[in-house]
Amino acid sequence: MLTKAPKKPTKGGKRAAPRGVPRPPTKPKPLNCFGYARVSTVKQVETPGGIQAQEEKIKKFCKLQDYKLLKLFKEEGVSSIDERPQFQKMMEAVTNKEADAVIVTRLDRLGRSVLDLVSTVTELQRQGCQFIALDQNLNTTTTEGRLLFNILSAFAEFEREIIKERMLAGRMRARAQGVIDHRPRLNIPLDELKDLYFNRKLSVTACAKYYKCSRETIYQRLKEIREGRN
Repeated sequence: MLTKAPKKPTKGGKRAAPRGVPRPPTKPKPLNCFGYARVSTVKQVETPGGIQAQEEKIKKFCKLQDYKLLKLFKEEGVSSIDERPQFQKMMEAVTNKEADAVIVTRLDRLGRSVLDLVSTVTELQRQGCQFIALDQNLNTTTTEGRLLFNILSAFAEFEREIIKERMLAGRMRARAQGVIDHRPRLNIPLDELKDLYFNRKLSVTACAKYYKCSRETIYQRLKEIREGRN
């Protein structure tokens, strides 16, 4: 009677797992995260929901999820319509691929409006960075979170179209009333611009900064100068 030969041990002395037996799921790689906290006034720093409360909530979430909190960017006494230097530093770090996700306690801590929020989160995702808002349970690392963000994006697009329609209706109403509905022409002395650009060799960007206007405005004035020279 023939007997089966014993199975050879695999490398390292361990036997291979039997066929048909599912392997245990691999543990996902912990995310490297940035936190962002903001309060509008200095008085709110120590109040419930202030900087300290937001910081503790973000740290607790990262500990529960086994996420690594690389840095917490804090804006103290800065409203959503002001310049946000810490926010800018965070976005620069995201552009440099220094984090996998950005965490806030509430949506309004990050965005000035639905449009602004969607624009910021879209830029985060474009850089390969996820977004998590704790109170609203919005987490773009999950299917449900991505669905919720898509719904927010739809509302933002709707808001954008409404704004466009209102602006168009306002222009049409102004024209019907004989009112000029465009900005007054910026006064830029063409002789001076001609000297700066052609003689002193300042760039278009430098000229735009000098006159505190857009590059497009400078290009338009240079076109007028060239047409005049011809």
